[in-house]
Amino acid sequence: MGFNEKTIVITGSGRGLGRQIAFSFAESGANVVVTARTEKEIKQTAEKINREKEGKAIYVSADISNEKDVKNLVKRTVKKFNKVDILINNAAIHEANTILETDLSTWKKIIEVNLTGTFLCSKEFGQVMKNQKGGKIINISSTAANNYFPGFGAYTASKSGINGLSMVLYEELHEFNINVLTLNLGLVNTQYTRERIKNGNPDEWIQPENLAEVIKYFSSNKADIISGTTIDINGKRK
Repeated sequence: MGFNEKTIVITGSGRGLGRQIAFSFAESGANVVVTARTEKEIKQTAEKINREKEGKAIYVSADISNEKDVKNLVKRTVKKFNKVDILINNAAIHEANTILETDLSTWKKIIEVNLTGTFLCSKEFGQVMKNQKGGKIINISSTAANNYFPGFGAYTASKSGINGLSMVLYEELHEFNINVLTLNLGLVNTQYTRERIKNGNPDEWIQPENLAEVIKYFSSNKADIISGTTIDINGKRK
């Protein structure tokens, strides 16, 4: 799967899964836009890509829940690479609190980053794709959208919202040759997950390097027949 001269934007790509996705695309020759709020992490990721991988990378610090930041992200991307082929909405946050214990500021923060951030990036990059008559948007959601766990109220609400948003987005954009896919992920073996779940078995979780290759496949022309749908990915866990 070659991605030479393809431009891929990956939100939340300074660490964890997003970083692995960025590396995977760069190994296939893609132009990669690395973005997150923490400039130090995205700078390190972009520098590693430019030093060791086939593709090229730039980094743009952005809070995806901030419209001004997202517009700047789009502007910087198009200025550097002239187009956007693939958007991967990966950035997300989670805080485990029961609904009765969740204060309004925490609720707003989770909804704004996870759901509003996906909306803003899809809207702004979707306009670029519409103008260029083609592109792919892959939204990273969670199996928590359809499986209900105590302490996941705000997170589940945000991910369920992403799933619905994605389906409407596909209906609105497919006539412009823009595909929209949603991936409901189970537990991914990242440092964050290992710190949060002490009694789990990481060997049964989704391995980031394997998942990055799956995402790359869904982003490729080989997967064009898979459109406007939501796909569950659980690793070895049932």
